[in-house]
Amino acid sequence: MNSLPVNTWELNEAIKNTDILTAISSEFDTDANPATASTLQFYDDFDAHLWHAGYLLYQVDKQKFQLLDHSGCIDEVKATSDVRFWWEFSESPVKNKLQKLIGLRAVLPIASLNLLETDFSLRNDNQKIVVKGRLTQSAVGGKITCYFTLQALRGYAKYYTSAVRLLRPCIKAKVNDFGLRFLLMGQAIHALEPKQYSLPPLTEDMQTEPAVRAMAVAMLDQARLHVGGVIADTDTEFLHQFRVNIRKLRSLISLLKKALPATMIDALRPRLSSIASKTNKLRDLDVFLLAQDNYRAMLPENFGSGLTELYSLIKKQRKQEKNKVAGYLSSDNYRADLAICTAELSQHSAYQTPMASTPVLQVVKKLLLKRYHKMLAMSAAIDSQSADEKIHELRIEFKKLRYLIEFFADLLPKRRTGKIAGKIKKIQTILGNYNDYCIQIEFLSSYVDDTRIEMSKALSGLVAILHQKKLEERPKVENALADFFTENMTIEFDLVFEAAKTGDSK
Repeated sequence: MNSLPVNTWELNEAIKNTDILTAISSEFDTDANPATASTLQFYDDFDAHLWHAGYLLYQVDKQKFQLLDHSGCIDEVKATSDVRFWWEFSESPVKNKLQKLIGLRAVLPIASLNLLETDFSLRNDNQKIVVKGRLTQSAVGGKITCYFTLQALRGYAKYYTSAVRLLRPCIKAKVNDFGLRFLLMGQAIHALEPKQYSLPPLTEDMQTEPAVRAMAVAMLDQARLHVGGVIADTDTEFLHQFRVNIRKLRSLISLLKKALPATMIDALRPRLSSIASKTNKLRDLDVFLLAQDNYRAMLPENFGSGLTELYSLIKKQRKQEKNKVAGYLSSDNYRADLAICTAELSQHSAYQTPMASTPVLQVVKKLLLKRYHKMLAMSAAIDSQSADEKIHELRIEFKKLRYLIEFFADLLPKRRTGKIAGKIKKIQTILGNYNDYCIQIEFLSSYVDDTRIEMSKALSGLVAILHQKKLEERPKVENALADFFTENMTIEFDLVFEAAKTGDSK
């Protein structure tokens, strides 16, 4: 059975409601319902996760939000306008979906849409309703745009055709997929624009120094995007992403330092190190507070008062540390360091080293092989008696190896490199879990205070449990290393990254 047509058109700017009624009333009697006004406040996170996944979250009144999906289904939830995180919404399908879609991000107001909607019925000479219509007036800022929708009714197709003909002088353009998403798309909302850095296209024969400079500038720009959110303390992801991009930038420069002028390295290293170190403590505090529910679940309820005292202390410290970081990121010292880094990276390539002018793909393949065989030797020296620091050092090497693959993925064999990257990611998770236990034990141990008896009891309990989990995780680390560093993996690296012969790849 054929579906009945429903179409929407944008109307000419000069058209008024009376013009539409005049155009249609020559062949139809019209009934107009009272106009319905509404103001919708739309929300999304900094990365526009909802928008890109096909969802719209909007507030319809002081106590109610709606979540519209790409198929037009609407879920509703009670919440006030100051809600920011998924866990602050009441139990509902909306809350569950937001948890999956935005994670630790905060939702923020991104646009406000004022709508005035008037429903019409068109009647024929027999006073039967033969076509339905709706006039929609959309206002964002000072711009008002009008749209008219016509819906055909079964058995009255000819009247629909006549109505479209009568409306034609008022029409500016036909609209496909009319709805809230369409209305927002026409508003050039800055919050919905992509924020991920994009690199200039790399080619196999592109020289290494200009390639590294272009990538480094993009990473620095991406880090800069998150500074405002860190200062405003919008959510913890702003600091996390700021640190990730600074870390990637430092890794890129470290991995390919032989392609860059020595004076440039000397200028960048201390400044980037300083920028990163200023945020270390705040991130440690964030990580602990984000895991507080897990910590509570580890201990019996009688430790609750001690944990509450600990959380209260750490929240107070976090507030102080957040203010320190915000002050630093707003300071002349930070701006000066960032300006120097940007200026150094933005200079024309100097080609002061042989690697600088070497094709970047050739350099990257050689580096990947060299780093793999270095890590192979490091892994061979690790056993059940090795210090935690040795595992930490290897974890860092895995991170750099993965970054190197990630940075130049477009130039490398996609399928085979993707499989290697997947295995690296898997072992990074295991090494990361072990390292997390080490960090948590050290972090919590630093808060033991004999003058705070209940808190220290809770801390001692947590440290004991985490130490046991760490012991249980250690064999997983050793097994994961043995599973990764196999003869087949060595052959795969040599083949994919084109060592002349296996013994040559070192």
